[in-house]
Amino acid sequence: MFPRSPFSPPQENLPFHGIATFAGYPLWEPGSDVDAVFLGIPYDEGTTYRPGARFGPRAIRSASMFYSYEGVEGRFYDADRRKWVLAGKKVADGGDIPISPLCREKNWTAITDAVKSVIEAGALPAIAGGDHSITYPVVRAFRGRKIHYLHFDSHVDCDRISYSSFTHGSPVLMIMEEDLAESVTILGMRGLTNSGQDIAWMEKKGVNALTARELRKWLSHPSPSLFEEGAYYVSVDIDFFDPSLAPGTGTPEPGGLFFDHFSDVLQVIAKRGKIIGLDVVEVNPFLDGPGNGTSHLAARCILELLSGALDKR
Repeated sequence: MFPRSPFSPPQENLPFHGIATFAGYPLWEPGSDVDAVFLGIPYDEGTTYRPGARFGPRAIRSASMFYSYEGVEGRFYDADRRKWVLAGKKVADGGDIPISPLCREKNWTAITDAVKSVIEAGALPAIAGGDHSITYPVVRAFRGRKIHYLHFDSHVDCDRISYSSFTHGSPVLMIMEEDLAESVTILGMRGLTNSGQDIAWMEKKGVNALTARELRKWLSHPSPSLFEEGAYYVSVDIDFFDPSLAPGTGTPEPGGLFFDHFSDVLQVIAKRGKIIGLDVVEVNPFLDGPGNGTSHLAARCILELLSGALDKR
């Protein structure tokens, strides 16, 4: 027996049925009352090393269907925290932002406009990239609002290279130069691919930063004073995590963190402030290992971020 239409949701709520949407949530209809909208941005023209992150949103969506077993309402019970999460919260999938190859200005304008439409609808934008250059046009949609910017990444992304300021190594630089955030905090930096000049510039500008090792020490005695009170935009480069956990990324660095570290930091932030927007970027499914573990991790990170953002409301 065929479903009512090829686009009917699977009635049995099995992850391998039907059209993949983020975690099996319904498609967004502009004008509908929702708490958050998932948007894919399949753009990786800011990549400076190994391309392929443009396929990240599709891979994350597919992996996220793992979390669709129990339908939409009342399905997420956090065993670690002994509590239900995202209960009664309305999340929808807004699809992907159309990308025109080799048209950076057009693409970035489209990104900003699409995110603005979500914000104006009273919903929280939850973004899947794409390379990290997409974070700047996303944050630009919040211009005029007082926000703090939090950057989970093995790189500081303050590249001031002569040939371009529009790469995936420059979103923090552009956010700071345009004063789009009241404060910038970077967590997890490490390795040999961060420029010493960029780190010196970042520190001179008053950026709060903890290396991966420093973050581990902080987690043993977490102090909320690291984070100011207020509204937060949270950006997660999947290379924040150790490559043994997340091999599917273009710029892996040994010595990274694990999901429990990320979750523990996020709980501190959620108590300290209000998450008003988020992204997870740099997932490259062509570089992932068997089982697509990096895409599954990214989907889980988005759900964790949504919980941190919405469960206080």
